[in-house]
Amino acid sequence: MTPNIEIIERESRFTSGVYGKRQVAIVRGSGALLWDADGREYIDCASGMGVASIGHGRSEIAAALAAQAQRVITCPEIFYNDVRAQLLERLARITPAGLERFFLCNSGTEAVEGAFKFARLATGRTGFVAALRGFHGRTMGALAATWERHYREPFAPLMPGVTHVRYNDLGAMDRAITEETAAVILELVQGEGGVHIATPEYVAGVARLCRERGALLIVDEIQTGFGRTGRLFACEHYDLQPDILCLAKALGGGVPMGVIALGTRVIESGRIGKGVHGSTFGGNPLACAAALTTLDILEREHLPQHAEQLGAHAVDRLSSLRSPLIRQVRGRGLLIGIELTRKAQPYLEMLCERGILALPAGPNVIRLLPPLVIEEAQLNHVIDVLAEVLGATTEPVQPAEQPVSEAPEVALLQQMLMIPSLSRQEGRLAHFLAEQARVMGLHASVDEAGNFVACTHAEPGEIQPVVLLGHMDTVPGNIPVRLEDGVLYGRGAVDAKGPLAAFVVATARAHQRGELSRPVVVIGAVEEEAATSRGARAVVQRYQPAACIIGEPSGSAAVTIGYKGRLLLDCCVECDLSHSAGPQSSSSERAAAFWERVRQHAEAWNAEHAGASAFAALMPSLRSISSESDGLIDRTRFMIGYRLPPEFDITGLRRQLVQWACEADIHLSFSGEEAAFRSTRTTPLARAFIAALRATGQAPSFKYKTGTSDMNVVGPVWGQNIVAYGPGDSRLDHTPQEHIRIAEYQHAIRVLELVLQEIAGGREAER
Repeated sequence: MTPNIEIIERESRFTSGVYGKRQVAIVRGSGALLWDADGREYIDCASGMGVASIGHGRSEIAAALAAQAQRVITCPEIFYNDVRAQLLERLARITPAGLERFFLCNSGTEAVEGAFKFARLATGRTGFVAALRGFHGRTMGALAATWERHYREPFAPLMPGVTHVRYNDLGAMDRAITEETAAVILELVQGEGGVHIATPEYVAGVARLCRERGALLIVDEIQTGFGRTGRLFACEHYDLQPDILCLAKALGGGVPMGVIALGTRVIESGRIGKGVHGSTFGGNPLACAAALTTLDILEREHLPQHAEQLGAHAVDRLSSLRSPLIRQVRGRGLLIGIELTRKAQPYLEMLCERGILALPAGPNVIRLLPPLVIEEAQLNHVIDVLAEVLGATTEPVQPAEQPVSEAPEVALLQQMLMIPSLSRQEGRLAHFLAEQARVMGLHASVDEAGNFVACTHAEPGEIQPVVLLGHMDTVPGNIPVRLEDGVLYGRGAVDAKGPLAAFVVATARAHQRGELSRPVVVIGAVEEEAATSRGARAVVQRYQPAACIIGEPSGSAAVTIGYKGRLLLDCCVECDLSHSAGPQSSSSERAAAFWERVRQHAEAWNAEHAGASAFAALMPSLRSISSESDGLIDRTRFMIGYRLPPEFDITGLRRQLVQWACEADIHLSFSGEEAAFRSTRTTPLARAFIAALRATGQAPSFKYKTGTSDMNVVGPVWGQNIVAYGPGDSRLDHTPQEHIRIAEYQHAIRVLELVLQEIAGGREAER
């Protein structure tokens, strides 16, 4: 059971059951990225329902909370407080003109509830007008103003006197506001209701009608406030001065915080007296400290301007997509909606599978609500994945202009190398390969996980196929693609575009010659370089192959029959900052001591169990380490990666590591766990490679590798008739010198053709 599943099952046993939850257990975040308990990375386009505008994992917020928590956490408003006074003064300075008094609460729905109470008090009236598709919260008063019936009807009767009218319909608003109307409540951009934007004429007209008829205008900026729409407040787009402004979500930087800003007409009513409203936790110093720090970050990093620029870029790109699924794109700043012709939920799930977390906005709208700190490259990747999921046509893949080999098999690999395909960014390459495979006579597509899949048969039927499982993703690092003196340079030439291109070419050639009776399936998997191996996991239950070849570099004259296992440790140690000359160990020293304990344990284990075999050895490595201090807390994060030998007791190792971490007060989380897997050189597939290599004049050799591959994922399910094979020198993996010799690449294609003839040809398929 993975850590993700363990958390999901534990939480599911005790949670209320009112939430429809995605099968993801989020445990860590940084900027616009989140990670689940299994170590899988996501780009966050939900922001905790719009809360995390300044991004996740902000050390400034942590420092502010830590400092304030050591002074005073709670101080209700029956007393004065220095931090609260600073926040109230700051809010008066930044909110629209005329809003000079503030009630502090804990959430958006509380802000709306309080706004309704203040509106009734100030006007002496009881009625409210709200908009169709509006969303204002789920407590009883706010729920009465929320339009969606499935939220409201189970709890009827709600607060009476609420009328709903069409959004952006000034005539309907004119008819709805009466002498009984205490206030109109509006969102300037309807978030939950489908990302609909109020027109300037409508907003100006509603404000005028409210003034003329003695009603107040309540603007709900719970989602749009604090930079989301490209201005600090959406009111600024309309030069609007509301009577009451409701704020929440982003203000606390992740800490619950709400605000009701009260205008002149409310205060001058003379009816807002002591005791008319209150909150135990509202305005607590801890939340106020977080809010002040959040406002500092928004201003210092110019996040509203960033949201305006990136939002315009995103809407332009999304509007250029052509898909029968896309009806309309709407947005302001980084609050963006893509209205579909179908229900959005299946596509939200597909995005989640591809590492993008997004939200619905009504039944058929995908809502993008990323942290305002999202980088342009991250947002572009989100749009690329959206295009892929929605089957949108984009600009055709145009590799960089440079001479392409006349040999078709070399030209294929050369063009593959020109298409960047980092983990979770494989979409362009997958579609390019599908196009090329179809030209070569194969049946090809991109599956729901984003894998490229090509097959010799339109319908494989009940015959067990031969599966050639390569992968498309590469590690970072641009290497200019060039072909010189029979050597092809480029990131992925060895790992793993060379092996994958050889798979496609060999399968197409054997198929064109009519040599294959058994179906052959070529897969270019996604995320092999990530700890998730998501592409392989998506197909492991789909096929029960007669044989499988994993696409990894072994050298064209060698075959790999085993990989070590893997275990990754994310570690964090924190301690109070102390003077370097003092007796207390720093977080770095404690991290170093833990690593030394790990290293010595492996050394002792190897002395007893491994002998001289690297494949049989327990091999930990310190993959990264970094330290930071915020003036109060000294923190060191480090990652340890284990390469595990066959039949190793992983559970026992985890138990031991947890014990050591507890003793050292180190937070520890595990990810990327895979057991070692090995086959033998006596399987039918291994024998086919022996014959093919000898037929091409090579003396076959077999390898065990100390790394991991998708063999670790599929081998335990698909069985022993499995090897890894591909051209290229694996010592060049992930290096700036990555390249492949064309002669070796072409030799590997010929070897694969002979192997396929043997294991998928007529005689073998009949067995």
